[in-house]
Amino acid sequence: MDREARPGGLRFEVLGPVRGLRDGVELALGSPQQQGLLLALLFRAGRQVSGAQLIDDLWGEDPPASAHGVIRTYVHRLRRVLGPDVLTSLGGGYLLVADPEGLDTGRCEARLARARTLRAEGRHAEAAAVLRAALELWRGEPMSGVPGPYVRRQRREWEERRLAVLEACLEAEGEGGRSAESVAELTALSEEHPLRERLVELLMLALYRSGRQADALEVYRAADRRLRTELGVAPGPGLRELHGRILAADETLAAPAPVAPAAPAPSASPVAAGPPAAFPRPDQLPAAVADFTGRTAEVEAVRAALREPGRVPVAAVAGMGGVGKTALALHVAHGLADEFPDGRLYLDLHGADGRPTRPEEALAVFLRSFGVPGEAIPADPAERAARYRSLLAGRRVLVLLDNARDAEQVRPLIPGGAGCAVLVTSRTRIGALPNARFTELPVLPAEEAVTLLTRVVGAERVAAEAPAARELIRLCGQLPLAVRILAARLACRPGWSVARLVEQLGGERYRLDALRSGDLAVDSSFRFGFDLLDAEQARAFRLLAVPEVPDLSAAEVAAVLDRPEPAAEALAESLVDCSMLEVAASPDRYRYHDLLRAFAQRVDRFCPGGPRDQTEVDGERAAALARLVGHHHAGVAAAPGSPAARAAARTAGDYVAVGALVRQCAELPDRSPGAAPGLDRLAELLLDVCLSADSGRATRPLGHAAGALLRAALEEGDRTAEARARLVLGRLLAEVGSASSALAELLRARDLCTAHGLPQPLLALTHGSLAACFVQLGRPDEAVAGFSAAVAVWQRIGDRRALAAELLELAGAFARQGRFGAAGRVVDQSLLIGHDLADHELEARARDSLGSIAHDLGRHDQAVAHRRAALALTDPDDHRRTGRILLRLAESLRAAGRGPEAAEAAERAVDALTLDGDHRGRGLALAALGDALADHPPGDPDRARACWAEAHGILAPIGSPEAERLAPLLGAGHLAGPARRRWPSWLPA
Repeated sequence: MDREARPGGLRFEVLGPVRGLRDGVELALGSPQQQGLLLALLFRAGRQVSGAQLIDDLWGEDPPASAHGVIRTYVHRLRRVLGPDVLTSLGGGYLLVADPEGLDTGRCEARLARARTLRAEGRHAEAAAVLRAALELWRGEPMSGVPGPYVRRQRREWEERRLAVLEACLEAEGEGGRSAESVAELTALSEEHPLRERLVELLMLALYRSGRQADALEVYRAADRRLRTELGVAPGPGLRELHGRILAADETLAAPAPVAPAAPAPSASPVAAGPPAAFPRPDQLPAAVADFTGRTAEVEAVRAALREPGRVPVAAVAGMGGVGKTALALHVAHGLADEFPDGRLYLDLHGADGRPTRPEEALAVFLRSFGVPGEAIPADPAERAARYRSLLAGRRVLVLLDNARDAEQVRPLIPGGAGCAVLVTSRTRIGALPNARFTELPVLPAEEAVTLLTRVVGAERVAAEAPAARELIRLCGQLPLAVRILAARLACRPGWSVARLVEQLGGERYRLDALRSGDLAVDSSFRFGFDLLDAEQARAFRLLAVPEVPDLSAAEVAAVLDRPEPAAEALAESLVDCSMLEVAASPDRYRYHDLLRAFAQRVDRFCPGGPRDQTEVDGERAAALARLVGHHHAGVAAAPGSPAARAAARTAGDYVAVGALVRQCAELPDRSPGAAPGLDRLAELLLDVCLSADSGRATRPLGHAAGALLRAALEEGDRTAEARARLVLGRLLAEVGSASSALAELLRARDLCTAHGLPQPLLALTHGSLAACFVQLGRPDEAVAGFSAAVAVWQRIGDRRALAAELLELAGAFARQGRFGAAGRVVDQSLLIGHDLADHELEARARDSLGSIAHDLGRHDQAVAHRRAALALTDPDDHRRTGRILLRLAESLRAAGRGPEAAEAAERAVDALTLDGDHRGRGLALAALGDALADHPPGDPDRARACWAEAHGILAPIGSPEAERLAPLLGAGHLAGPARRRWPSWLPA
């Protein structure tokens, strides 16, 4: 189903181990008890569920004292995974929004309803097939491993439901004439459930209809003895009645005759000649792919679409070249062949290769398939279509239209009456098709791609090089065509290792060249799609691949293309519709598949009229990069570090994208004026984004970018760019706990600022960053001097917000000197400025600072109050600041002797800092959680030790002093862990 049909692409499976998937990717649903809460909401989707009800669902009559807090924590974690639009708080309770068909129990109910309709129409064989499909939804014990009274009730209900569906299925199979085939299964089930009388009835009936009357009567006698012996009761009335009818050889017990298909409607065509009296049943499906792998959700979606009653269902499968649309369509079509006994039509419409089949040509092919001679086929396209519809009226025929170009090509080929179904594959999202249900086919999940490789190459060979096999799958972007090409090459060369092929694919420039085998080639498949683009689309396809960023927003697309945003967005959407661009996970953002990006970066050689001039190409690309840099620069032009700047940074593009863009521009081989964005502009952008960054996930991409920028600045002798690059590096290094490395960069940045008279805000930022580094190194006197210097500069240039923020840092340094009175006065100054500016973030930071002062004075309850106030004023989506306040709150709660609350705060800090990507912060939070768990009675020493061990594993390799405190707590038996490595990995040489 496409992204419009089911927002979020969420699916849940509960008829077995609980799973949640978004667009085919499995979600982390948390602990078994957290899954229990999710199930309680899922089964009541669309209805408000109170907290009290959820507590009763999870614990019954004996909930813990912390039950309400646990419920809130579970909801908070699930909301992060599922999205705030899926799980919301409502009037003291919670509401989960879910598509009924997104839950396997909902899909089961739909199939049961379909089976009931078919049985009412006397179509028992088809009903049995639908019921078998319903049974396939069970993957083991429903909701296995999930505790709680509510889930136990649901588990019992769905276990009973499975038996009922199985009974209905076996009954339908018997009514459809398959009694003999079902005897073995019924015998086994009767032995497994010896007191279930309905199974005994079905077994007796199946035996009787198979000509085994004596065996049927013996089954009854055995059941009678068992019931009287074990339960002291006689068989029920249904079983007794059936026994009597078998003794009397009741003729009505015979299976009903199968329902014959309706006679074809009279021809609406004026042409007199018709098909031969014996109606042909063409079976034109090409062979299915023998090693078809995975695609469970997509296969089920297409099957369900083709089985929709009451009309001619159309299932449309779209996806990029090489993603496996035809393979999936043939797999589904062969699987449903028995449901379309009057024929299976197939035609390649050549919509992707520039020579599309005209609808009237396709109609002629189909009419001949049904025995209509050439001279009897109408010349007029409309009459031809009417003749086709008349032939298929009242029949059950599956029509597979492969590689369709557009709706105009497909529409005349759709039969007119119920009973038939149409399956369409296309690279484009074909709109305006009646009764259509769309399925967007993504690349294979990594594990399924490895399975496909294994099926072609052999399990032993792949298992021997499992890491190399996973890397091979990554390099080919999990594209099925690419996987098959690589698998074919390996299969033909038994002496090759997987690692050798990985090495061949390592260079992006030549990767597409390596993805060829015989007549299969990934770039040839992509070129078919490119050749269908118009000139404006082709230009957009080329240019949007120039920035080496993960994805682009609509505004960024407009900047790259130099077009108004509405026009640029329409162009991007048209490329998405052609499967030449993808919609990213975030809304209104666009990305390339890795191999499509590689193709787009070399597509200039395929332009009409021959390859384009390289100078022209380079100039066009440099201009696109310059426009994107300008767009980002404008987006973060607010005061450094202000809330407005952070908000702009989040909307103008994430930190990964900005870091990648700056790094790409800094490393351009031609950095002459006009050929690349200037270093000054890149340095300003990088520093602004670094100051606005509110996530630990920003450190790596921005660190790599700062290293590249520093190298370029040193080569060109640009002192201002060098100072900004070193300032960024210093701040980032201090952020991840590498204070010694940070100090060297910041001292050099300060020297550059003073020696070359660089801008005053840059000098103030350098003073403040250097002072923060001194705090980390335990040098409070130098920290006070540095913060004081920064305060003086901000006062001189009149930046009140920056002044207020720096005053809070100065207060912390005063406190470390033991000058608590001075620290409190400075915080008060900052609070006054924050009130004047109506800045809640400044107020939150001030409250946190007051908490630190109170904590250091031993006023721990007062510290807790200040930190809770700071937390209330902090944006919960600012995971870094939230996590750090929670960490300090846990410290104060523990010091106040409030152990359980300290553990809860520390656990929330772990969650927040994990979400933020703050590696060091997560380690510190885990250490604090271990401390809190070990402290409060009765304590949890095993879990505390596990937290300390995990924290030590994070902190020891980066040389954190906290690791030295943890080592004795873990004891001599604890492994020291890996040797300290170069930290961070992006630290410049």
